[in-house]
Amino acid sequence: MILFSGRRISTILAAVFMCGMALPAETEESSYVLALSWRPAFCESDNGAGKTECRWLDVGDWAASHFTLHGLWPNADRNGDGRMDVADDYCLPPESRARAVALDKSDWRNLPAVTLPSDLQQRLSVVMPGTASRLERHQWIKHGTCSGLSAPRYFAAGVALTEAVAGTELGSFISARMGEDVARGDVLAALAAEFGKSSTRALQLICRKDEGVSVLSELRLRLRANAVEAPLSPRSFDTAKEAKGNCPARFRVVVAE
Repeated sequence: MILFSGRRISTILAAVFMCGMALPAETEESSYVLALSWRPAFCESDNGAGKTECRWLDVGDWAASHFTLHGLWPNADRNGDGRMDVADDYCLPPESRARAVALDKSDWRNLPAVTLPSDLQQRLSVVMPGTASRLERHQWIKHGTCSGLSAPRYFAAGVALTEAVAGTELGSFISARMGEDVARGDVLAALAAEFGKSSTRALQLICRKDEGVSVLSELRLRLRANAVEAPLSPRSFDTAKEAKGNCPARFRVVVAE
């Protein structure tokens, strides 16, 4: 057995953070999930309470009225076992993978920093306020390393898609109804009006219960693997299978306080 020192592992991780790994080509079954959080709801949850970005959240912030970037998750059979599951995350060299997973599950601050161009870093900090808790380090090591993209390309894609959703009829519909109850059918109709009825098959609406009321906490869009670096369009959506969410017929869009 070959043992690697902590310094050796850190060097390997840092190199992967900068460049990503060479991965198999995307297949027809490959896709990505763009996960976008509704920040006011997240900050009211047990997971968000006390986090730096939630303590700083102000009603005038972009994150208070737009979906924010949780992650951009490749969905492909990376390890070749015939399944697409959590075993396909953390695409790292075998000698460093276990250590990286342990660090990721303990404290994201212990993961290597993600180095991005200053303008991209600024845009990322706006659409992903979780960078205050080093969310980008977690997203990169768990998902970005499996994208086949460099860190700048991976985060540029996530930022651009998040900004694009904010400008859609779907994004505008939700932003205009903060503090109100909305119908799931109306949310789907807003997406269909701009991208076609089939696009709704790619939309997953995630809700949680807050004192007996269902509140929107996240939306997820399944996108074609070869479309994540292109402008959002009807061709972006992976509609092969219908996405299933858990939001009821009506749910609430909470407002930042």
